[in-house]
Amino acid sequence: MALDGDMTVQETLRRHSGALAFFIERRMLCVGCPTEAFHTLADVARIHGYPLEAFLEALEAAIKGEKEPPRDAERGNR
Repeated sequence: MALDGDMTVQETLRRHSGALAFFIERRMLCVGCPTEAFHTLADVARIHGYPLEAFLEALEAAIKGEKEPPRDAERGNR
């Protein structure tokens, strides 16, 4: 699947329907946001305080339907 930080939210949602629940469960307002076509996954991770690699791994696990770690466990220190 190979997610990377340069993918936009819009591109991710179009390619991977499982990403929708990931953003909603974390109360990230990315879904339907006017900037979803421009914000990258790296932008989202930074804005929400997640280390990029942990964010991408959790998103990939959600897309694959795997069990994820608790939401707060993957968030970095602010």
